Amino acid sequence: MKVMISKEGKADERKWQIQSALSTLQRAEEIKNDTSLMRDVKKAAGLEAKRLQTLANGGSVMSAPKKMAVKKVITKKK
Repeated sequence: MKVMISKEGKADERKWQIQSALSTLQRAEEIKNDTSLMRDVKKAAGLEAKRLQTLANGGSVMSAPKKMAVKKVITKKK
């Protein structure tokens, strides 16, 4: 069964896509400006690249990359 979408429905869908894209771009800027987070993202990307290279070279799909250590920050209340 094919569902027909009205012109108004298509316009609403387009508005949602635009808002979603705008939010994504804003979040990307926030992430790029967070130097600590970007350092960890680059490290994770490097590990993922190594995993994908292993797959490209015929390595096992089942070999999971090592999980990155999670930094725990404890702050004292004043």
